[in-house]
Order: sequence, then C-alpha cells, then structure tokens
Amino acid sequence: MDPQIPAADQVLIGDEPGASAPPSPDGGLELRTVRPADAEAVHALCVSRLPDVPADKHRWLARWNWQYGNNPYRADRPAGWVLAEGGRIVGHLGAVYVPLRIGEQRTTGVIGADYVVAEDAIAQGGMFAGLRLAEAFFSAAGGCVALATTANEKTGAVFGRFGCRPAAWTKEFWRAPTHLWQQVRSFRGATSRVARYLLSGQGASTVTRALSWWYRRRGRGPAVPVPAGLRIETTVPQFAGDLGWIWEGFAAHEPDREQQRSWGRGGQSRTPLPASGPMVVSVDRTRAYLEWRYVRHPERESIRVVVARDGDGLPHGAATVFADQRGSRRVAFVEELITLPGRANVVRALLCAALKLAADLGAEYLLTTPGRPAIRHVFWELGFEPRARSAPAVVARLPAHPSPRPDAPQDWWQQHLDFWHGEMF
Repeated sequence: MDPQIPAADQVLIGDEPGASAPPSPDGGLELRTVRPADAEAVHALCVSRLPDVPADKHRWLARWNWQYGNNPYRADRPAGWVLAEGGRIVGHLGAVYVPLRIGEQRTTGVIGADYVVAEDAIAQGGMFAGLRLAEAFFSAAGGCVALATTANEKTGAVFGRFGCRPAAWTKEFWRAPTHLWQQVRSFRGATSRVARYLLSGQGASTVTRALSWWYRRRGRGPAVPVPAGLRIETTVPQFAGDLGWIWEGFAAHEPDREQQRSWGRGGQSRTPLPASGPMVVSVDRTRAYLEWRYVRHPERESIRVVVARDGDGLPHGAATVFADQRGSRRVAFVEELITLPGRANVVRALLCAALKLAADLGAEYLLTTPGRPAIRHVFWELGFEPRARSAPAVVARLPAHPSPRPDAPQDWWQQHLDFWHGEMF
C-alpha cells in the first residue's frame, strides 16, 4: 500500500536516537545522521564540489526538503549522513527512498545522493572519510535495495565495494536542439524510413534547409506524427492523475515475441527470458509515486505532461517534461516516458511532442537518458545525438535472481531496467 503524502510544509528530516557515532581516530571527524539545521552547510558543500547544483540556496533548500524530508517512502529511516568537524559539515551522503518494482516483487529502494566530501577532509581523513559515509548508508539500508542514480567514477568505485554493479547502458544520454530544422528531421523521420535516409544521409543538410525554408514560408512548423486514433494533449502534473494506469499496464504485461520483434533493431541482444511474470526493473511509478514526484515537486510550475489518448480518453502513453534554467541557458528534460508495451510509434510521437514543447518553452536543447535499452533505436531514428557520461548513471545492488529463472545471467536486470532522467536523484 502506498504511504500517505505528507503536507508540503512538513519537514521530516531528523536525527534518530543513538545514530551518532563518536569521533573517529582517523582525523577526528564525527559521523552522524543529517539534521534540518545542516541544510545550508550541506548546500554550500555541494555547490563547492558537485556540478549542476543550483547556486540559489532557497531553490535548493525547497528541493532538499521535498526530496529528503517530505519523502513519503522514508518512514522512520535516516535521511542521510554527514561528517562534521566541530560545527562544520565536511561530508554528506543523502538517502532518497523510492518504491521499486523488480520482476513481480515490490520493495523499497534507497538512492545514495549528493555524495560529497570536502577536499581538506579527504586530505585529513584519507579515502576512509568517504567510505565511512558509504558504510553508514549500506548498513542502514537493511531490506532496501541500495543504488545510486547519478553515479560518477568515484561514486561507482565506492559503491562497488559494497556489491553494487553498474548498468553499462546508462552511461549514455541523448540530446536534440529545438530548432526548426531538428523538428523537420525528427517529425518527418519518425514516420518514414525514406525520409530518415534523406534527412540523415549525404545531402541531408540541403534537404533539411529546403524543408525548413518551406515551413517558415507557411508560417508554421511540421506536425507531430501522432498515430492514427490517438491525440496529443499537454497538461500540468495536477491533471495527469491517470498516468499510473499506463505504468500498471506496462509493468503487468510481458510483451510476447512478436511484440518484441516490432521494436526492430532495438530489441534485446539475447533470447528473451520466459514470461514467468513481468520483467520490469524500475521505480514503481504508481499514482501515489507520480503524485509525490511531480505534483509535489517544488518546481512543478516548470513541469508539463504530454499525453497520448485515444478517442475514449484513455491514455496510451505520456512524457513528463521539465524546463530548467541553467545559468543563461534554458534546457528541457524528458523526465519520464511511459507507454503501453510494444508501442514504438507512441514513443516516437511523445518524443517529437516533447521536442516541440521544449521549443515552445524557450529551451535550447531537449535532453534525456535512453530510458531502456529496447527503445535506443528510436532516438537514432529521430536524429537525437548520443552523449557519454564519465561513468554509468546507475549502479545497484540487486538480488541475483528475484523472479525470472535460476540460470538467468547475473546482469539480466540491465536489459529490463526502465530508467529515465526523472529517477536521477
């Protein structure tokens, strides 16, 4: 059963009794659970050491309270740990709790986030300073599945010491500019192999420029390639309450081989496991989770949901788009994309609609993770550009065989992982 969502102004971060550790002889750093009073010091530390942390303290604190303190899946568990030297915070590792679905099992995951240690603390306590934070994180994980979803090389190495394995394909993300010529490339290429060839082969720039000129003359851009019988609508998270239904439809259904073949060259590289139950490995995107993740998000005014519906109003897929200001640049992210199984045409339509929305919102680029390996080819077809991270974004300590079969390969979960930018805490 999903927990109740706390009020937006209810802060639950606290120091659990007996959770503090005495000062360690390795440099005299105190390890303890995080407290509400630590917030500003943690922000200052994160800004000094981590990329993409908002410099706006009030913006970051609102997100911190939502992500950690008002997290409905945390219960009475610690929200993270700090290393303190006197009254100064020199290290932090947060714990973000999320509902997980692994095969047919539903459980709780704990994501290690905002993992940072000050340079002087590393010099003083050596590598063990960061390892103490990780040890506290994994010791408290208990029955939770431990993972990191914004892992860099150092985080991956530390979490690897505690049994986490990297999901190699999450090292990749995808980007497309929002210019008219990119819309021409994506929208026209979504429905025709011939158009994809003409718009991506030799002479593609000439064809694209000509089409762009033609659309400018008409005073409008190309139409989003919506599958027959569906329509695209854009709304705010508060009015997208039925998206959990799409997730249940995806998670509860194992596509048969014919459906898997319909994904084309984006299908699995090895023979699919028998359909002994759903094979999804993901955050469990129930209606309650989506309510917390987007409706309760402190920057929900920057979030839009693109939904593909049929004539009866039933959703067949949805993409959540977040427009973010990064300094002088505005970018948009596809946070989540959920469709009913085997609907690559709906995936294409939603990505195209997200690209147009990003342009309408003034974003320079639309970015996202691949989502899941089986749809990687769709990004190629739409002309998105692949970009590589320094390390896989996801490392996880998952059970070896939670559901499929005893002789399944140890990395089976990587092929069934459904992971989007929205899970990158």
